[in-house]
Amino acid sequence: MAASLKQDYAGILKALADLIMISPDALEEHRKYALTLFGEELPYLYVSDRNFDIARRYGLIRNEEHPHGGFYDRSLWILNREAVIIHKSVPWRANAEVEEYQKLFKLIGGEPGVWRATCGLRQTEGHTKAEIEETREQKP
Repeated sequence: MAASLKQDYAGILKALADLIMISPDALEEHRKYALTLFGEELPYLYVSDRNFDIARRYGLIRNEEHPHGGFYDRSLWILNREAVIIHKSVPWRANAEVEEYQKLFKLIGGEPGVWRATCGLRQTEGHTKAEIEETREQKP
């Protein structure tokens, strides 16, 4: 999903919206992930929720571990300019369902995004082409 959001970020901004990624990963882990896979940092704001404070407050902790690891549900929250929640999808299945990814753009009044499993990924020592292809085929 990071690959798609990275490529579609300009379209999100064009729709007068913005994107904030919240994750239990540390800021440095997120930065290293982006640099390893894309060769650059991701353009949107990243917030680390190491203590799961945000996840607890908004009901994002999974009962069972995700097949790819972790207990944090991916979710989509859309807030208006007054910071009122106008839409939420928990869990947000945009990794596996193109329609879910497109819903984001419909809800913000933007042009359709382009879901990409590996857009922008680069082959590195840590991630071979076969590993990237395997990641593309996995379902959450």
